[in-house]
Amino acid sequence: MKKMNTPPELPAGILKLSDVDLAELEGKNTAVARILETREVRQALASILPDVFNVIAGDSRFKRAIMKMVGRFLNKSLSRPQDIFEAEELAPLFDDPQFVKHLAGPMPELINGLFDLILAAVKTIEQLDTDDKKDLFGDLMSKISTGQTGAIITRTCRIINDLHHSDPEFFTKALAPGFEKWVKSVDFGELKEMVDNSGADGLAFVEMVNNVIWQYPAKVVLLLSLIPSIINGLTVTADISMSKFNEFPPDLLTDVVISFLKEMDVEPIANVFNQLTEIFRKIHTGSALLGEPGSPQLPKVLSQMIDQIIGRTDPITYWKAKIALAETRAAFGQAVSEAMASQPNFKHLNIIKGPELTNIRIKSINQRLSAWDAEEAEELAKSFAQNLSAYDAQEMAEVVNNTLRIINRLGDERPAIFSEFTAQIVNAIDEYELAETAKRLFNGVSTEMKPVARAVVPGLVTWICDVLQPEDDEYEDDAEKARNALRSLFVQEEV
Repeated sequence: MKKMNTPPELPAGILKLSDVDLAELEGKNTAVARILETREVRQALASILPDVFNVIAGDSRFKRAIMKMVGRFLNKSLSRPQDIFEAEELAPLFDDPQFVKHLAGPMPELINGLFDLILAAVKTIEQLDTDDKKDLFGDLMSKISTGQTGAIITRTCRIINDLHHSDPEFFTKALAPGFEKWVKSVDFGELKEMVDNSGADGLAFVEMVNNVIWQYPAKVVLLLSLIPSIINGLTVTADISMSKFNEFPPDLLTDVVISFLKEMDVEPIANVFNQLTEIFRKIHTGSALLGEPGSPQLPKVLSQMIDQIIGRTDPITYWKAKIALAETRAAFGQAVSEAMASQPNFKHLNIIKGPELTNIRIKSINQRLSAWDAEEAEELAKSFAQNLSAYDAQEMAEVVNNTLRIINRLGDERPAIFSEFTAQIVNAIDEYELAETAKRLFNGVSTEMKPVARAVVPGLVTWICDVLQPEDDEYEDDAEKARNALRSLFVQEEV
């Protein structure tokens, strides 16, 4: 390329223009010209142009002869003696910032042309036979798999690593001024208004898509059929990955997990937890401040919202769906039970290994109780006194009172309701099996339970006798009946 001369000496403050700048001032796009002059592009053109000229010539012999001479001329013109060394000429161009700068102008046109070329190539490939497609893509994959893509990634990572070694916050600092200008220039009020006003359009778009796509049910079915394929692909991928992990020996796999846990920074996790708890505390406090005394605002708003949702819910459909889900869950559990029952090992291990899970839970509870037992007596009593006083005893008593009141109202309205229900259960119970079970439980462990019974029963009997002592209250008639019943029992035994 002919270089344009510039004055050797320039006054202070005047910058020397590069060849690209001077050519740009003259209306020349030297960036594209320099690309076309590189060995890689020239050789690509030399291999493509003969086919282009054949297409232009068509069936005319005269045109073919002319185009053949033109092709030989261009092929000769595009070759250079130094091409035999296959030196890289295209890549070094991008080391010149001015070249990159002036290439940005025609870049959209180049990209559009590249896309048009790719689309034409895809249309051509679509018309090929399957074997030709295999040969073409096989050759294409072999060309791509030359390490160039890996080299691109490696070089990009190396550039980013060099920048981070020099300045760990380089990209943040570089983006900060532009991001600040972006935040200042964006009217978030307009953004919010746009999002709010887009609701109707968004719903209309969703409705339009559904109206169009459901005109072709077969395509909808095919679209839905992709879900099992995607799930199958994910499960196969997980299976392959997990199988590779299982190839590790136990100590190495555990070491990897421990290394992973050690590398995790605990402080940010704890800070996130602290921030979340503080947010919940502030919401609770703010709800109390915004609401009336004794009536926080947030539960009131949530109650109103839930009331509106429930008010618009069809109760019949809701319960049908709930029952259907329960039946589906039961069917799933039954299928699991039947599948496990068909495998003796599963049945036996369920019986044998089940207590181990219980032991783990018991051990965890015991550790907590041991930690409390290790406290000083005064501190332990103080803590549990605060714990018990924190319960709302009045509310708990109201729960009991309301339960008893409901039972009594049911008894007054339908006296036989409890007796009928109890009779159904009792009649359904096998009395013989119940008697045999009671004998085995009480007779089998009576000797072992005697020390415990002697520690508990005397105090219980003494308390019952004290409760049945004559008193001038509303329950004296019932207490007298109980004393008479016991007296009658003992008299019959003495007789």
